[in-house]
Amino acid sequence: MTKFTLNRRHLLAGAVAATAVPVRAAAAAPDDAIGLAARIRSGDASARETVLAALERAEAAQTKLNFATLIDRPRAIGALPTDDRKPVIPTFIKDLNDYKGWPTRNGSRAFEKAPPATANERFVDAFSQMNTLPLGKTATPEFGLMCVTEPLSHGATRNPWNPDFSPGGSSGGSAAAVAAGVVPIAHANDGGGSIRIPAALTGLFGFKPSRGRMAGQKTADDPGEIAVDHVLTRSVRDAALAMAALQGPAADGLGVPVPRLAGPVGERLRIGVITITADGSQPDQEVLAGIARTRTLLTGMGHSVSDASWPFNAADFGRDFLSFWAFSAAQSVGFVSKMMGADGVAQLEPLTRHLAAQGAALSPADFQALIGRLLGYRAAYDAGFRDHDVLLTPVLSRHAVPIGYLSHSRPPADVVADMMRLVAYTPVQNMAGAAAMSVPIMTATNGLPLGMHFAGRRGDDARLLDLAFQLEAAAPWAQRLPPIWFGNRA
Repeated sequence: MTKFTLNRRHLLAGAVAATAVPVRAAAAAPDDAIGLAARIRSGDASARETVLAALERAEAAQTKLNFATLIDRPRAIGALPTDDRKPVIPTFIKDLNDYKGWPTRNGSRAFEKAPPATANERFVDAFSQMNTLPLGKTATPEFGLMCVTEPLSHGATRNPWNPDFSPGGSSGGSAAAVAAGVVPIAHANDGGGSIRIPAALTGLFGFKPSRGRMAGQKTADDPGEIAVDHVLTRSVRDAALAMAALQGPAADGLGVPVPRLAGPVGERLRIGVITITADGSQPDQEVLAGIARTRTLLTGMGHSVSDASWPFNAADFGRDFLSFWAFSAAQSVGFVSKMMGADGVAQLEPLTRHLAAQGAALSPADFQALIGRLLGYRAAYDAGFRDHDVLLTPVLSRHAVPIGYLSHSRPPADVVADMMRLVAYTPVQNMAGAAAMSVPIMTATNGLPLGMHFAGRRGDDARLLDLAFQLEAAAPWAQRLPPIWFGNRA
C-alpha cells in the first residue's frame, strides 16, 4: 500500500567502488548500480551495450513476470549518451508517478487511455538525473491500495523466486525487475509498507526514508503525508547513495542531511523485538523462526536485544489506519468521478469502491478527530524508544503470499480484513514519519526470501543504514539469486 492520491546529480559516475540458504548461487555477486557504473567508466562495459542488454532482459522478463506496464525501447536507445564511457544505469519508474512522455495509469482500468504526462514529478526528475536511464514503467495495484500487485487492468505480477507467489505491493513491478536482475535499481514508494513489503518477499533491500527527507516532499512534518519515494536495490550501498543524492531541502525536525555512507560505522544498538499483531495473534512459524534467528545474529554482532511491546493500543491503531486509508481511497475515487464521471468510477476495482465508500462516510469532524489520534500514536511511538534504539518486527504476518490470496472475486470486506492482518507491522512508521527498512537476511525453509523489518524514529535514517551495512557484512545476500534470473553474474 503506498501512494494513495493521484498524484544528486551524477553521483553514480564517481561512486565508490547467517542463516540464509541460497536457492541458487552465483560465483560472484552480480553488479549493483555502483558496480555497473564503475565497469562502464573503466571500459569493461559500454553505456550502449548496458542499455541494450537491459532492454533484452526486460522484454524477456515481461513474458514470465508481467512486471512492466510499459517498456519503451526506442526512447531508451534515443536517450543514450554520445560518450560510451559515461555511466548510464538502466532503471524503471513506478506507474503511480508522472514521467514526461509516458502515461500514468495508476494500475487502473480507468486510466488505460491516459495521455502522456507533460512533466516529471519532482522525485522522479531528480532520480532520472542521477545517471539513470528509465526504460519504462512498472506495475502497481490500483492507486497503490493493495499489498499485492494484481490489478484487473494488467494482471498479476509474479515473483521471480516462485511465479506462483506475489512479489508484494504496491511496488511489486519494481521489485520483480530488480530481483530478477533486469535492472540493479528501480523507483518505488511507500505509504503503508510498499517498499518494504516487496523487498521482503523478493530478497531485496528496501529502505523507507523519514517523512520530509526526500526531494519532492513537504518540508513541514504533516501527518497526512504518509507516502515517501525512494528505490529498491540489491545492495545497501546503492540505497545509501540514492538517499544521499535524492534528499530534498532541509525538513522540519530532521537535523542534518544523511551523509553519503559507503560502509558500516558500527554503532552498537539496543534493539527491541515485537512480533504480536494488532489482533493479538502471532505471524506464521516461518516468520517467527526468522525473527528468532535474527535475534541470535544481532546478539552475536554485539547488539543488545530484548522484548518490547507496542506503545499504544495496536488494535485501535489498525482501525484508525484503515480509516485513513479509506479516506485516501475516497479522494482518488472523487478525482476519477470529477474527471471521468460515472463511467470512470464504474471501471474501478471493487476494493477501491468499497474503501472509498467507507472514507466518504467520514465527516470533517470525524477526520479531524482521526488526525488527532494519529498524532497521539506518533507521540507514543517516539516515546517508546526510551528503552531501545531500533525496533525489530516482521514485515508481514506471512512469509509468502500466493497469487490470488487477495482475489478481486472475493467480497471486498473480507479482502480488507485479510490484508490488515497481513500488513500488521509496516503502516506504523508511515503514520509516525519514521525511517524503516526490510533487510533480506533470512530465507524460509521453502527457499523463499524472508526480509526482516527494522525501524527507528523520524530522522534515524543514518542509524538504520549503518545497521543495514553491518547486517549485509554479517549475513551477505548478494550472491543468492532466484530461479527466474536474467542478470549478469559478474
